[in-house]
Amino acid sequence: MREAMTRLICCLLNRSGLPWLIREVYARRKVTIVNYHNPKYDVFEEHAKFYVRNYSFVSIDMVVAALKEGTISKLPPKPLLVTFDDGYAGNAHLIDIFKRYRIPAVIYAVAGVVNTQRHFWFDKLLHHGQAMQTLKRIEDSKRRIRMELDYNHWDEKKYDNPVALSSVELNAFLDSGGLVGSHTIFHPLLDRCQEEVGVYECRKSKDILEALLVRPVVHFALPNGNVNERVLDWVRRAGYCTCRTTSPGWVTPKTSPFLLPVFGIADTADSGKAAVQACGLWSLFKILRNWFKTP
Repeated sequence: MREAMTRLICCLLNRSGLPWLIREVYARRKVTIVNYHNPKYDVFEEHAKFYVRNYSFVSIDMVVAALKEGTISKLPPKPLLVTFDDGYAGNAHLIDIFKRYRIPAVIYAVAGVVNTQRHFWFDKLLHHGQAMQTLKRIEDSKRRIRMELDYNHWDEKKYDNPVALSSVELNAFLDSGGLVGSHTIFHPLLDRCQEEVGVYECRKSKDILEALLVRPVVHFALPNGNVNERVLDWVRRAGYCTCRTTSPGWVTPKTSPFLLPVFGIADTADSGKAAVQACGLWSLFKILRNWFKTP
């Protein structure tokens, strides 16, 4: 019922022309960044077809150059940057789509899981929503203890199957025109980390990926979007030139390259919902919903 209602709402919004108006007028000279995790091939291909018709793909290097010049005017109209978090093994199946539609995407890989049979800690909590929220709020050292005691999981634990891309697959992605960024070593929430751990997660993840890929890794994405000035200092000191958040919004000439906003796209969304999410309406509705819920 909920999914059907979502489809209906997105259909009505798209027919209203509001997503078109935002995309064609308000955001025409702003950079839209969208983010995925592990979408299926057919789902992402439908989204790619929509993006080709309605946006202009740009690379993150083009966005960085525009920010350095202080103008978006040299980018094509309705510029769109496509990103992926975590580096799931399933992303390898999308390389064909990146090539055919000429999408210069960015995959932010969790470096300590690449080329291993380790798993992402948060995947152990997919059906434990309240536990996930609790663990996100506590100190990182306590989270690690709880993960081991309650879920028999620790960062270096090996499972039967790999869940992340291998270095071979990441290099194939690079050959398709994409770029690889860092998403830390094991995806801790950095603002919950002690300085020694946070600095290490930022710097060592860069070193690991550069050794595997034999090329510079200069782009970073914040796990869960958690950030403060201390975390940004770690990212800068590690040698990155951009940092992508999870905060909704568009990139303008005044945007800091270390606070790049993004619109999340649901991995299971149909093209109608993706259109609503990419134009920012979905994020706006979530903000309003949370605002009305606040006592």
